[in-house]
Amino acid sequence: MKRIPLFLVCLFLSACSFPKLIRSPLDLFAFLRIFTGTQFTGQTIGGVVSGLLPGTSVTLTNGGDSINVASDGNFTFPKRLNTGDFYNVSLSTNGVGLSCSIANAQGVVQSTSITNISITCGLGAGFYEVGVNVTGVTGTITVQNNGSDTLNFSSSGFQKFSIVQPTGSNFVITISSQPVGTVCSFDNPTLAFGTIGAANVNVFVTCVSGYIVGGNLFSTTGSDLGTNLINRKTYVRTLAGSFPTNNGGTGPTSGPAVASATATLARFNAPSMIAADSNFLYVADTSNGVIRKIDKSSGVTTVFAGGNSGGGITCPGTVVINCLDGVGTAAQFNGLVGITTNGNNLFVLEANGNRIRIVNLATALVSTMAGSGNAGSSDNTSGILASFSNPSWLTLHNGMFYVVDRNNCTIRTLNPNTTAVGTIAGGAGLCSFANSPIGTNARFVSPIAIVGLGNYLYVTDVGLGGGYKVRRISLSGTNAVDTIAGDGVQASTDGFGTSAQFNDPHGITTDGVNLFISEWLGHRIRHLNLTTNRVTTLVGSVAGYADNASGNGLLNFPGYITTDGQTIYIGDQGNHSIRYLQPAELLQYTFDGNTNDSVGTNDGTLLGAPSLTRDENGLSNGAYEFDGNSQYIESTSNVTNITDNLTISAWIQTSGKVTNQFIFYNGTGGVDGYGLAIDNSGSLRIALGPLLGPLTFMQLPPNRWMHVTMRRLSGNWQIFINGKADAMGYATNPGIPSSRFKVGDGGHGFHFKGKISNVQFFNGALDDDVIQKLAIQVPSGLISYYPFNGNGKDYGDQFNDLTNFGTVAPTNDRNGFPSSAYYFNGTNYFQKSNPNGLPIGGSSRSICAWFKSSSLAAQYIISFGTSIDSTASGLVILQPEVGMLGWNDEAKVIQEDFLNQWVHLCGVYDGSTQYASIYENGTLRAYVYKNLWSTGISSNLFIGRLITTTGYFSGDIDDVRIYNRTLSVSEIRAISGPYPTQVSSWNQTVASSSLKFYLMPESANFSNGGCSGGVNCVSTWDDRSGNNLHLSQATVASQPVFNATSLNGTPGIRFIGPSLTFLSRPCEPSLLSTSNTIFAIYNDTEMSGSDGIFQNGAKLLYLPDIASNKLISFFDLQLNDPKVISSAIFSNTLGEVIMASLHFDGTTGTIYKYGSPVGSTSSPGTAYNCAPADLNMGRYFWNSGVYPYGDYLNGHIGDFIYYDQVLSSSDRELVECYLSSKYKMRIGHTCP
Repeated sequence: MKRIPLFLVCLFLSACSFPKLIRSPLDLFAFLRIFTGTQFTGQTIGGVVSGLLPGTSVTLTNGGDSINVASDGNFTFPKRLNTGDFYNVSLSTNGVGLSCSIANAQGVVQSTSITNISITCGLGAGFYEVGVNVTGVTGTITVQNNGSDTLNFSSSGFQKFSIVQPTGSNFVITISSQPVGTVCSFDNPTLAFGTIGAANVNVFVTCVSGYIVGGNLFSTTGSDLGTNLINRKTYVRTLAGSFPTNNGGTGPTSGPAVASATATLARFNAPSMIAADSNFLYVADTSNGVIRKIDKSSGVTTVFAGGNSGGGITCPGTVVINCLDGVGTAAQFNGLVGITTNGNNLFVLEANGNRIRIVNLATALVSTMAGSGNAGSSDNTSGILASFSNPSWLTLHNGMFYVVDRNNCTIRTLNPNTTAVGTIAGGAGLCSFANSPIGTNARFVSPIAIVGLGNYLYVTDVGLGGGYKVRRISLSGTNAVDTIAGDGVQASTDGFGTSAQFNDPHGITTDGVNLFISEWLGHRIRHLNLTTNRVTTLVGSVAGYADNASGNGLLNFPGYITTDGQTIYIGDQGNHSIRYLQPAELLQYTFDGNTNDSVGTNDGTLLGAPSLTRDENGLSNGAYEFDGNSQYIESTSNVTNITDNLTISAWIQTSGKVTNQFIFYNGTGGVDGYGLAIDNSGSLRIALGPLLGPLTFMQLPPNRWMHVTMRRLSGNWQIFINGKADAMGYATNPGIPSSRFKVGDGGHGFHFKGKISNVQFFNGALDDDVIQKLAIQVPSGLISYYPFNGNGKDYGDQFNDLTNFGTVAPTNDRNGFPSSAYYFNGTNYFQKSNPNGLPIGGSSRSICAWFKSSSLAAQYIISFGTSIDSTASGLVILQPEVGMLGWNDEAKVIQEDFLNQWVHLCGVYDGSTQYASIYENGTLRAYVYKNLWSTGISSNLFIGRLITTTGYFSGDIDDVRIYNRTLSVSEIRAISGPYPTQVSSWNQTVASSSLKFYLMPESANFSNGGCSGGVNCVSTWDDRSGNNLHLSQATVASQPVFNATSLNGTPGIRFIGPSLTFLSRPCEPSLLSTSNTIFAIYNDTEMSGSDGIFQNGAKLLYLPDIASNKLISFFDLQLNDPKVISSAIFSNTLGEVIMASLHFDGTTGTIYKYGSPVGSTSSPGTAYNCAPADLNMGRYFWNSGVYPYGDYLNGHIGDFIYYDQVLSSSDRELVECYLSSKYKMRIGHTCP
C-alpha cells in the first residue's frame, strides 16, 4: 500500500482558500480514506415484493436506476451505492386492478446493503377476481374468460384468472376444450356470465364421463340400437307406473306423485319427456307438476323437483304465475313438458309457463334460465327477456339448446353461455308447409319434437296441409330445411323416405346413428335409418296396453321418447307409465356349422351326434340332420320360464315317422313346458307336458323345407306354416318349464327324423307379418317378395305392396294350403305404382315365381321396366316358350306343355357377363347372351299383367321374388325343391336326355262326358318329358277319371278295372331300352288280377296275380320272363299309395319301395319289341284269349317317370325325394 507524505497534505490544505476550516470529523475521515483506506465496491439496494396479481408487475425506480418486478419475491437494484449515499425508491404499477404501497423507501447507505424496502400489492379499489372450481375432471379441461384469459385444469381444484376486473365490467366464462369422453358443464350456466359487482366471482364446473347425444348422457358416442331391435324383433316392457294386466298390473291408472315408490306402485299422470344419465331417468310428470327420478335398474321412483311444498322464490320475468325457483320440491313448474340434460343439470321446458328452467342434479336447485313468461315470439340477447308460445320440446346438441316453439311454428335457439335466444327456422305465426334453402323462410305446420345428430336437426311436424313428416334443418350455411320422411298422409305405413307415412309423429330421439319416432295417434314406435331413409315399425299397432312383441306390444298415445344409448324409453301418456324396448329374441341357433347361440351365450350341446347338412338357403353345413332315434340338441341352460306371449320358430325338412316326433321343446316333454310336435300325417300340434293339442289342418309334405312357428298370444296357442296361420286353436295353460330347451326331441324319447335349421325363441307373441318375414327362404338380396298368403304385401326390403285390380282371388298353393296363392282370370292383376328398388339398366337380378297356367295364350307372370326394345324385365310365357322378359328381346326356351302344373320359373341375369339364365324347376334350360338389356325405370310393377294392357295371365301364381343379385343353382333348388329334370343324365336336347317319358296327373286333359261318374273324364294324358308321347282314349266309356285328391291329397288318375279304362298310343321304340329306371306312384284298390300299370310292347310293369297280387314285376313278354320281380310281399294293404322304383341294366336290377330296396329276383337278357301291344297305361294287354284280352288296374296312377338308363343312386334318390314331397310319402333315405 502506498504512503502519502504528511507535508504534502499540509501543503494541499494551505493552498485551499476556505473561509474557515470547520468540518465534521466524519467528512475529514471520509476524505482521508480515499488516500489511506482499501478500495470500496458499494452496497446493494433491494427488498421484497408481495401480493402481485397474475399478469401484473411493478416498476421500481431509485434515481436513474429502474427495475421491473413481475412476481412476488425479493428484488435488487442493479446499481450499487456507496456508504453515505442517499436512496429514495418510488414505484409504478403495471396491470389492471393492481394497487401497491411501499415502506422503507428512502435512507442513507451505511456499511451494509439495504434489504428492507417493502412493496405490498393487492387489488385496487373496485377490482375483483374471477375464479373457477372444477370437479370430476380426468384429462385436461381449458376454461376461458372473455375469450382470452385461460386456465387449464388437469385435476379437480380451484384457480383464478390472471386478469382482475373492475366493478361494472363483463365476464363470460366458457369451457373451450375438454377431454374426449368427458362432459364438463357449469353447475349454473346463468352464473357463468354477467357483470362484476362488488365481490369476487367464483364459478363451478362439474365434469362427468360420457357423451351428450340427443340431449342425453351416453356412455359412448352412439350405438346402432335400431338394427338390433329390427333383426331380433322388438319387445316393449313397462319400467314404472301402472303395469298392464298381462304383466301383473291392473291396467292404465293415473295417480299422484309420492316421495318414493317401487316400480309397480309408482303412479304418473300423463308423463311427458324423459331425460337420461348413467343411472337414472328424469321424467316430466306433467299433470302432477313434478320431475320424477327413476332408478333404471329397479324402477324405484322418487320426486326430484317441483310440487311447491313451500319456501320457493318467485321466478324472474314478466309473468310469474305458478313459477317458483328453489330447492327440490320447494320449486314450482307451470306445465312442464320437455326435459333434457348435460349430465350436470336438467333443463326443463314449460309449455304453459313459456320458460326454460334449470335443475342441478347434485342439489336439486331449480332456477330460471330463459323466458319472460309472456306468450310471444321475441328473440333477445338476454334469455330472461325472450318469449315463447307453448314450446313443446327442447334438446341439447353441440353445446346449443334448440327449442320447438310450437304455437309460433318456429325452431328457436338458446345459447347456454349467454342465454341469448334466436330463431333458426320457421316464421313466427306463419304455420304452413314449405321447405327452403333459408331456414327462416321455411314453414312448419305444427312442429312438436326435435333432436340433433351430426350437422342436422330433425323435427317432427304434424297436421293437415303438409304435416305428418320428419323435417331436417342444416346447421351450416343458411340452415336449409327439407323433408326426409313422410308424404303428408296420416297413416302408419313403412317405406323409404317420402313414400313412408306417419300417423301423428310426436316424439323423436336418436341413438347417435339413426332416429326413433313415437306416433301419438298411430300408437307405434318407428325407426328411421338415416343412411337409407328406411322407416320401419318396431312395436305397436292399435291403442292398448300390453307388454309384448312387435305389433302385439300395445301402447296408448306414446308421445315421448328418449334413449341413453343402450335402451329406448317411452313416456306412454295414455297408460300413465314409462316403457322401454328390448330385443325380443332370446335364443337363435342358426346351425351354420355349429350349435352356437347367435344372440347370446346359451349354446347348444350335440347329443347323439346329429350331422351337418345343407340348409333351407342352399348353404352346405347350415342345418343339422337328425336320425329320429337318439339325436337331439340341448341348450346349455334354461331359456326362460315364460308361459304366455311367446314365439318359437324353425325351418324343418321332415323325413316322416310313424309316431309323433318333437321339433323343439322347452321343458320336459310329458311333464311340463311346451313344444311343437309333428305326427305321421305331417300335421303339427302343440305339446304341453302330457297334453297334445289338436292337429293342424295344413299338413307338411316330407322332404321339403318348410317354416314352422308356434305362438302363444293372450293365452291362445297358434301354429303357422310358411308364415300362414293354421285355423287350429288351442288355449290350455302349460306348466312352467323345468328343464332346458331342446331341438329334435321333447326330452322323453320322441325324436325328430329329418333336418332342422335356424331355430329362434322369442319373448313375446310376434305379429303375423313378422312371422311371415321369418319364413323367407333365401332372404339375401331380396328386393320384393310376395308369398301371397291372403294378401299382396311385399315382405322383401322395398315395401312394394300391391294393389288388387279386378279382384284377384285367393286359391290353394302348390302344397294344397288354402288362400296361399292367387288365381288370375286373364283380366285381373296386381299393381304397384312407382315401385322402389327394382333393377334398372344392366344390373344383376334374379326373378322367380311359382305358376300354374290354365291357358295356351301368351301370358305374363311379372313385368316391369318400359315398353321399349330391351328395356323391360320379368317372367313371360310365350307359348311354346317360357323365359325372361326383355321387350322384343326375351331370353327364352322352348318348353314342353305345362298346363295345370305348378312350375317354378327363375330368370337370372348377370350384369357382369351380360348372360341370362332360365331355370325351370331348378334346372338350367337356357343361357343367352343379352348385351342390349337395359331395363328402364319402372312407373309400375305388375304381377299377372304385361306393362302394357296387351297381355295378362290365366291361372295361379305364388311366391314371387325379385332379387338384386344372381342366385346360385343351390339357392334356386332350395326354393324349387328336387325335380326329375335335375338328374345328371338329363339333357336339354330330348334325344340326348335319359328322361324319355313322364306322365303326371296334372298333364291329363279331362272334361265331363261318358266315363264312370260322368265328370273329369280323361281323354288324353300328355307326356311332359319333351318326347310328346301323349296317350289318349277315344272311347268315352273307357276313359279314366281325374281325381284332384286321391293320392294322399294329391291328384291321381283313377283307373276303373271293371270299366276297362286305359290310355294308350302306338308302341314307342325309344321306351324299349335295355337299361332303364322307372318310377311309379300308384295304388291298387282291388288287389286281384294281374293289373297292368305300364306296358310298351313287350315291356311290362304290372302287379302279377300271385299271392293275392302282392308282388310287383318288371316283365319281358317277348321272353315270357320277369326281368326283376319282388321276392316277398310288396304290398298287402288295400289302397296303399305306393312309390315304386326300379332299375334294370339288362342283367340285374333292384326294386325299391319308398326309396328302400326290397327283396327281388333278377333275370338277365332282354328281347323287348313292339309286337305284343301298344303303349298302355292302366292295363296289361295280352291281345289274345278271352275278352277283354287283358288285365286292367283298379286303382290310381300318379307320376310315372321313365329313364332309358340306370340312374346313379344320388339321381334316383333325388327323383324319389321329389315324389316323396309331392305325394306326402316317407322314404328310406335322406334328401338334398
